[in-house]
Amino acid sequence: MQNNLYEHIIYDTGFVTKTDLKGDINFVNQNLCDISGYSKDEFLGKTHSFLKSDDTSSEIYKELWNTILQGDTWKGIFKNKTKSGKAFYMDTSIYPIKNKDNKIEEFVSFSTNLTQYIDLITYDNLTGLRNRDTFKNDIDSTKEYICIVINIDNFSDITEFYGGFIGDDVIKETAKRLLKVFKGSLVYRLQGDEFAILKQLPISYDSKIIEDMAKYKLKSIFDNVFNIEDIAIHITATSGISIGSSYCLRNANLAFKDAKSKNLTYSIYEDNLLEQFANFTMNKEIAGDIRKAIKDDLIVPYYQPIIDNKTGKIVKYEALARLIKDNNVVSPGEFLDISKKIKYYHKITRAMLKKSFKHFGINSDIGVSINITIEDIANIRTFNLIIDLLNKNKFNDNITFELVESDGIDDDQLFSRFVNTIKSYGAKISIDDFGTGYSNFSYLAKIEPDYLKIDGSLIKNIHNTKDFDVVKAIIDFAKMYDIKTVAEFVENEDIYILVKELGIDYSQGYYFGKPLPIDEV
Repeated sequence: MQNNLYEHIIYDTGFVTKTDLKGDINFVNQNLCDISGYSKDEFLGKTHSFLKSDDTSSEIYKELWNTILQGDTWKGIFKNKTKSGKAFYMDTSIYPIKNKDNKIEEFVSFSTNLTQYIDLITYDNLTGLRNRDTFKNDIDSTKEYICIVINIDNFSDITEFYGGFIGDDVIKETAKRLLKVFKGSLVYRLQGDEFAILKQLPISYDSKIIEDMAKYKLKSIFDNVFNIEDIAIHITATSGISIGSSYCLRNANLAFKDAKSKNLTYSIYEDNLLEQFANFTMNKEIAGDIRKAIKDDLIVPYYQPIIDNKTGKIVKYEALARLIKDNNVVSPGEFLDISKKIKYYHKITRAMLKKSFKHFGINSDIGVSINITIEDIANIRTFNLIIDLLNKNKFNDNITFELVESDGIDDDQLFSRFVNTIKSYGAKISIDDFGTGYSNFSYLAKIEPDYLKIDGSLIKNIHNTKDFDVVKAIIDFAKMYDIKTVAEFVENEDIYILVKELGIDYSQGYYFGKPLPIDEV
């Protein structure tokens, strides 16, 4: 019976290979052949690296071998490519198989297919183009690119006059034309009516020729009228072009702002634009407010309730930073970015940590969720404060650290140390804004969070079929790994009903309460 079960697992479920001690494949099941497009004969005698995508770092394979040769199980996510060159993603576990003398005889790899989950979140629902969150993953800092940011000038007039459905058709037609004219380039829908083009430049190139070619292609797209449902719509667009830098999206955006301010069709990025617009965005008055607030202890947490969807009761609060100025409450969107520029951001985080622990650390019945970024983890004073607070706290199982998912992880060792330390004290980990990029799945493999907070933009638009499908995929994925889910931006009863029907565990939003100071909670 056990042998039959073993054979069923090997042959019929998942994606399985067996290798010798050198990593040469001596067995592959049919499922992996089907998804990859390779026959069993083409697998045998090769190593797994022949499936390797160009995006997969060789460091992953070094870590893998170091782990399994020590007799430990390795787990991680691979981006592979099929025989035809199409990407597919596998959540993989590799098990060293030992004999009775405790010596490794072979390795067995068992994988599950994540492609459907990653594809749902990597691409724009309306156009099928890559989205903003994939852009940074497509950039190699050692290479140079041409990047073009394109914004439709009169799009709000189109939707106001003709309606949203015609507006959607204009967006889809723009995407179609961009793909056709910029064939061989990567095309993105960044947001709304904003698109981007990315193409790696050769080692040697003439900037003027590249610029002229970009101008010609853009002109060919928007000189021709858009015929949507027998309506002739004239579209104009403003573009920013960056040539040569790996900071191409930033530079193209600055060029776009320059073109917009001068009423030009396009502008090419030059170095003086960075200083010009940086000075624009730096608000000296707010910088002064931040310094004064830190000095006078006027950074305060406002708490928004998080509801258990099964009981309808408040189980915790999220601590949200507010700045008090002249008895007025200033939201973080108005001061957090500037606080980073004047190097006061960590002071704000530390103020939030101290007060949140003070307000909820002695309460065994209700918890608090505190936002933490990669920058906070890397700051030694902030890191040490967290450890000190956890050491003194009575109820660490009621403390959750929400990791801002959009931030990049550059130091895996530092990140792992933080997560392991936090968990060792009994505190919990949540990933904030989950669903904004395929890197989410890599995060899961690294940290095994307790909660996923589903990105609010998906929840707000959950009645949209495509957004509903994305949310459902996230929930299914989370359940596979026994991770609790939280819906933020639950603003009305209709959304709440749908959130509960989907099986999301917790809800947060203005339907339950706005953020309030501790004496009003």
